[in-house]
Amino acid sequence: MNGRLPSTCLALALVSVCVGGTGCALPVIEGIFDQRDFALFDDTPEARGESGDETLLVFLDVDDNAGELRTVSVDLRALSTLPVGSAIEVGSGAWDDARPSVEVVEGSLVTEQLSDGGTLMSTGDDARRAASQTGTITLDENGDTVAGSFDVDLDDGGYLHGAFRSTR
Repeated sequence: MNGRLPSTCLALALVSVCVGGTGCALPVIEGIFDQRDFALFDDTPEARGESGDETLLVFLDVDDNAGELRTVSVDLRALSTLPVGSAIEVGSGAWDDARPSVEVVEGSLVTEQLSDGGTLMSTGDDARRAASQTGTITLDENGDTVAGSFDVDLDDGGYLHGAFRSTR
C-alpha cells in the first residue's frame, strides 16, 4: 500500500462525482504534497523552451476565491537525447543535475500588471515547495508534441504522479 491510499480514494471519489455526466475533469496530477492530498486539473500545460534543448512544462491552477496559486513544473533537460518508451530516472532540479525533474509550488496568489497589458502571476513569501527526489518520467512522444507520464517521490515526503501532453 506504500502510503498512497488517500490519493487513490480521492480519485475514486472524483470518479463517483463525475459519473453523472456533468463534464467534470479528473486530475491530471495527483498525490500528496505538504502532508495533504493534492490534485491539479490543468490538462494543457504551457511548454516553455528554456534554453537550447530544455523544455519546461508548467501546469497551473489558480483559485481566485482562496487567493492561491499552485504549479507543477516538469523540467525536461537535454530533451532530444531522452528515450521514448523507457522509464527515465528523475533528478532534483539542481543546476548541476541534468536529469529531468518535477517541482510543485503552492502559495498565496500575487498578480502584477505588466506594461504590455499582460498579467504576471507568482506566489507570495508563504510559498511551499517540493522537488522530485526519486522516481521516473516516461516519454510517449518526443517531437513537436511532448507527451508522457511521471511518478515521483518528493523531498517533503510526499509524491506526485501524472500525465502530460503539450505542443512545443
